Amino acid sequence: MYNLTLVNLAVDARSVVPSAQIPQRNLGPAALRTLLLNFCELDPIENAINEAEIRVQSRQENYCIRTERKHLILYDVSRRDQPAQILTVEEALTELDGTATTARHHSVLTARAAAIATAVAPVELPLKAGPAAGAPALGRLGVAAGLLLSFVIYLAAPALPPDSGPGFVPVAAPELAALQAALRGVYLTGNEPGQHGIVVDQSGELKLFELSAVAAPRVVHALAVLGRRHAQLCYRTDQLGGLIEIKNNQTLIYCGEIYVRLP
Repeated sequence: MYNLTLVNLAVDARSVVPSAQIPQRNLGPAALRTLLLNFCELDPIENAINEAEIRVQSRQENYCIRTERKHLILYDVSRRDQPAQILTVEEALTELDGTATTARHHSVLTARAAAIATAVAPVELPLKAGPAAGAPALGRLGVAAGLLLSFVIYLAAPALPPDSGPGFVPVAAPELAALQAALRGVYLTGNEPGQHGIVVDQSGELKLFELSAVAAPRVVHALAVLGRRHAQLCYRTDQLGGLIEIKNNQTLIYCGEIYVRLP
């Protein structure tokens, strides 16, 4: 059920009534749909002059709806930093009843899970020539139709220098295997598109990616050496960000971002 206030509108939203504010309580979806269809047919000149709008309270959300060119312009009052959406009546109803938000959330979670599974899977890669022979290059991954996430981040940088930088001491072989096993996993800065991720595989190889809605997913395979710099455990990488700090086996810090390990 919906609670409405018709602003500068008649009770049926078919015409403009200057300075009117008419509350309507406990409207069902069918009644709301009729009002929105009437609202879309409002005279455009009268609408522009009088700034007619419908204010809707749905669940815990508050929306402001205006109309232009037989479409609805929907604002989420509680999220003023978000742009307005230009929608049809049917699309607006799915936003108001929450089904559109649920579908978007489910799509992100499903695609994220598929993307991470693809990133973790082993991929055959060409080897670099020259001093860094054996270092994996940027690999292209296959993607299923409709996949909404991609891995587009971190252009490949020059290979790791032999001295690994001042103050950096690689971990010795007896300790290396245990640390690599403890650190293995997927680390994310967040769940939404635009957030970043790091995959640490069984051999200690790193894969860097970004959650996105762009097609043609790619992953950057980073050449990395596990070691300590001034007693702080970290990865020295060949990427532009340089060191990846290891706070513990649940948290990495890279380029100022905190990556938390998935359970």
